[in-house]
Amino acid sequence: AHAFRQHNLAPQAIRLANKALSSGATRDARLYHVLYPLGYERTLRREAERHRLDWALVAALIRQESHFDPRATPRVGARGVMQIMPPVGRQLASAEKYHAWDSALLYQPDVSLELGMTHLVGLLNDYQHVSHALAAYNAGSSRAKRWLERAGTEDPEVFIERIPFPETRDYVRIILRDREIYRRLYGT
Repeated sequence: AHAFRQHNLAPQAIRLANKALSSGATRDARLYHVLYPLGYERTLRREAERHRLDWALVAALIRQESHFDPRATPRVGARGVMQIMPPVGRQLASAEKYHAWDSALLYQPDVSLELGMTHLVGLLNDYQHVSHALAAYNAGSSRAKRWLERAGTEDPEVFIERIPFPETRDYVRIILRDREIYRRLYGT
């Protein structure tokens, strides 16, 4: 597992662990360390501490967003390990006083981690519960705010159940579950 963290073999590790699981491999701590790698661990923990974020939440978000692949670029155009959209990256970089900006910087893990955590902190400050912020991270703040206008959605469990996009609903559930897995595997 240590090699996966050092050389960022995390995307391949996750694929191999999923194959092993589907082939009936024993579900033990070793397999879960491969299935839930902690890529860029030193930088991730340092930036999470600097931003006063739960590192396990950030790790779970990254695993869901990119599998720790710095080159990840889905169809929608988000980039890097924390899957920041280039316009959002430009705004965040300006706020963080980057002197020069190019959206290609989002492919650099340290930049993606810094800006992604800045974005996540902003969302966590805007919403009452982490589930609301995660929905906004995935589907956008305007949608999350509309969903919160529905009766009963101040309760995080009700909010999650009433997210109309199955992808976003699953995204929030998975990250909250994986946050606990990361805590158990890698401690506090």
